[in-house]
Amino acid sequence: MSTIELAVQRVAGLDESHAAKLLAWLDSQQVATSAPPQEQPLGAHAMIGFALREGRAPRTTAEWMRELREGDAD
Repeated sequence: MSTIELAVQRVAGLDESHAAKLLAWLDSQQVATSAPPQEQPLGAHAMIGFALREGRAPRTTAEWMRELREGDAD
């Protein structure tokens, strides 16, 4: 028996109040899945791309930290 057939069989045995609750839950699941996906932070890999762009020479961690702290002061 397939999963869908099993689900249909179980739903067929529900009384009216349980069926209404199930329909409400199914509707809420559809709304949740149709919502636009949230943008995820880019993470460490994005920083690697930033560090490598524009052909800059490699820098030490201390140099990176100095640049970041200068940005905080702005």
